Amino acid sequence: MHQPDTSPWQAAAACAGLSPSVVFSRRGKEAAPALRACAVCPVSRECEAAVAPAESWFDGVCAGRLWRNGRPVKPRRRRGEAAAELTSELTAAALDATLDATALDAAGAALAGGSRG
Repeated sequence: MHQPDTSPWQAAAACAGLSPSVVFSRRGKEAAPALRACAVCPVSRECEAAVAPAESWFDGVCAGRLWRNGRPVKPRRRRGEAAAELTSELTAAALDATLDATALDAAGAALAGGSRG
């Protein structure tokens, strides 16, 4: 059987040895090996430029993302990940607010100390 010629970037692709059913999967769980390969792929930019997933209505993995009908699919979160992320964001916001309040208190004290003169 005749294999199509591959360009140099395709031969260097981290997914080159993966099954087409993995690379062109529409489901995240089945596409996971291809997504992991993309994370370390040295030619992901070339791949995205050649495939042009948004323009070609691509289904599968390209440039580290899963695409369905030319649109990137948002990864599903596992149970508890959303809550942990929200807690982390709220903790960071509370820390920022505390630091801002401390800075304001220090500035107010400095101003009050300077006006006693």
